[in-house]
Amino acid sequence: MNCASLVSVFHARLAAAIALALCAMALTVPASAAVPERRVALVIGNSAYTSVPPLANPQRDAKGVSAALKRLGFEVVEGYDLKMDAMTTTVREFAQKLDGAKAGLVYYAGHGIAVGDENYLIPVDASLRSEADLDFKAVNVQLVLRQMQRDERVNILILDACRDNPFASQLAAKSRAVTRGLTAIETQSASGILIAFATDPRATALDGERDGNSPFTSALLKHIETPEVSITTVMDRVRADVWESTGKKQKPWTNSSIIGEFRLNPTLKLASVDPGVAATKAIDAAVPVPAMPAPASLDRAQLDVKTWEVAERGNSAADYRAYLDSFPTGQFASFARNRLASLDAAKPAATATETPAGVTDEALKKEIGTAQTETEMKLSANDRRELQNRLRISGLQPGKASATFGPSHRKAIQEWQKSRGIPETGFFTAMQATALRAQSETAYQRSLADDASKKAAAREQAPKTRKVVDEGEQMYQRDLARQRGGNPEGTAARGTAAGGYQGQVRTRESRGADTGGAAGAGVIGGIIGGAIMGGILGR
Repeated sequence: MNCASLVSVFHARLAAAIALALCAMALTVPASAAVPERRVALVIGNSAYTSVPPLANPQRDAKGVSAALKRLGFEVVEGYDLKMDAMTTTVREFAQKLDGAKAGLVYYAGHGIAVGDENYLIPVDASLRSEADLDFKAVNVQLVLRQMQRDERVNILILDACRDNPFASQLAAKSRAVTRGLTAIETQSASGILIAFATDPRATALDGERDGNSPFTSALLKHIETPEVSITTVMDRVRADVWESTGKKQKPWTNSSIIGEFRLNPTLKLASVDPGVAATKAIDAAVPVPAMPAPASLDRAQLDVKTWEVAERGNSAADYRAYLDSFPTGQFASFARNRLASLDAAKPAATATETPAGVTDEALKKEIGTAQTETEMKLSANDRRELQNRLRISGLQPGKASATFGPSHRKAIQEWQKSRGIPETGFFTAMQATALRAQSETAYQRSLADDASKKAAAREQAPKTRKVVDEGEQMYQRDLARQRGGNPEGTAARGTAAGGYQGQVRTRESRGADTGGAAGAGVIGGIIGGAIMGGILGR
């Protein structure tokens, strides 16, 4: 082999060796090195309060978040059950590490309190008897934010500190500015910041079961490490999970001014290798060409969430079944089954006998209800009440039936329109009213029949009253007419003289009695006495 051939072989083997070294280095890079920028986090969990009852879960919550952030490549400054001095020292250490970092994150679990427009994080040794104590015995959230905002970076503040706070009741007697939960923090004045509370401002959050996590942190731990998902999407999913898991009692609140997307777990991207080098073959196969890593497959958890979002937007039985077919044990499988059960239960109330000709889904979607289309229908008060009742038996909540359409009725109309894929205006068209009637006719007729049965039953149970005009009353009226010389109802007069007595006169006190009444005897006696006196005077 000549010299030129040896040099050529040497170059080929050198190139292959370099390619192998590059790939080996890329494959052994830890996940934290995938993000070239430094990211720093502060995590505090306070449970062991001394002047008020301790909390069960904040320390456990904080340790779980700290472990997740470390796996995501954050440098974590952490502290648990911190007293005031230790808490300020920990915040100062975090502020020092932030220098030069491209992202900063703060997570706090424990007691927090809002006074006026200020939020405070409470150390475990705090004893608050007046509003002034907050400046010296608690950490103002604005102090933490100022450390984060000294440089341009992405800043994230997550507060699971909205629990029902006993300090609030202690301070409320001396300060009218004390509120429940925490107060909102605006981000308009600063860019690149996201603030998340465990629940709505001025509301309280649940601490969760003992030996577990709070509902908020449990959802956060579930989604925080999802690859290639922005922080805003993470918090959207956390909000949905908490809303469902707490029976719609707790709704996390987020405010963000982050421009673009910030991912807590970006996908690891290897430096590209020159295709020519990667394709170089060793001359004698002594140095094999390294196999390039296969591209990462699409994350199934992401597909799960996306499929659920599509099913939830469609809100139909077919969409929820499609989700369950793809993810029978997915994150939202139990919710999908619950929704299916609700839709199946509502079917009888929404079953149509027969849809009128011309009223099709396509035709309905083309019609847009307006105030004018509703006016042209010339609905009477009874027509409006009927449509409101049909909305109610179709599973909606239009409120009390009224002669007019109020805000609650309009909202129910919009919900019905949404269920049919109709533009959600809150106003009917003639075709839409026809479709609603057809859809609800079976249930509506059943409802009318039920109402009629209830009214009939009520009438049966009502006490039976005696007729006012009975046979005795009729006899009384006839006798009274005869006494006055009349001939009621064309009946022939009884007696010997037209102007004489023509029968027994019945009084109201004695009607219905034929003999022996005391009042009747008095009347007869009066008549006889009158006759005798008349005879005497006539002599």
